[in-house]
Amino acid sequence: MLIIVMIRHGQSISNVNRILSHDLNAYPLTEEGREQAKRVGKEISRLSPKKVFTSPILRAYQTATIIGEENGLIPIIDDRLKERYLGELNNKQFEPNEHWKLKLAKKEVEIKGIENWDLLRRRIREFINDLRRTENGVIVAVSHSDPIRAAISDMMDMDDVSAWGIKIPNGSITTLSCDDECNILTIGTPFFTQQVLDKLKEKIQVTQ
Repeated sequence: MLIIVMIRHGQSISNVNRILSHDLNAYPLTEEGREQAKRVGKEISRLSPKKVFTSPILRAYQTATIIGEENGLIPIIDDRLKERYLGELNNKQFEPNEHWKLKLAKKEVEIKGIENWDLLRRRIREFINDLRRTENGVIVAVSHSDPIRAAISDMMDMDDVSAWGIKIPNGSITTLSCDDECNILTIGTPFFTQQVLDKLKEKIQVTQ
């Protein structure tokens, strides 16, 4: 039995300033982001995770490092967890009420160089399938909003706009339980409910 706990990085400078960025070494965590990472690290420690994988992008790596410190683990970088490549949107500010994804879907704008949603789904699927082949127990994966949404939408066969309502807040937990197939146990939650914890611990016990 494999449990994949996907974490969106804590709040970063880019989130506060509404800046889109796939840059590797820009936009570190805010103080609130560090606190979010610490809280989620303690929450995950209730499951005794075996490994922490992370996007190489600074805000995610910082989050993974804090989670790792809470659990005695050193983060492992995996490029497949990185932010969606944003093309000419990189380092641009955005307005949530006039979101670029809706404009793109309606063909009101043309955005050069942005990573195709199906390709994003594919790279996240490959990461998950590799874990299914090589790991068991509880594995943590620290990533970004769109890659985590892509993982969920891939399981539900949804395109980007159809998955619009999937919200992945900073420092949130999305949990997959994988045996013959993967099932979604939580989406974008700040903590594990007792019901989910009982279910997860039962599955972990079966694994052990």
